[in-house]
Amino acid sequence: MSTIISYILITTKIGREHEIAELTKKIKGVTESLIVYGQFDIVVRIETETLPELDQAVTLIRKMDGVEQTSTLISS
Repeated sequence: MSTIISYILITTKIGREHEIAELTKKIKGVTESLIVYGQFDIVVRIETETLPELDQAVTLIRKMDGVEQTSTLISS
């Protein structure tokens, strides 16, 4: 089975982006968590073996206090 590489774009409450970026780095499979400027505040790169693993990671991120919105991009 091949690795699923995805990018999670996150919008946070004002001033929470650095804290949330650090928290996302602790999630299994996360290889990068970067502060960005523009429509989104953080871009997280994650590698998982299955879609359920990806779903679990996205759910953990969406439940974080200060996360307002996410958008997940799955690479092909």
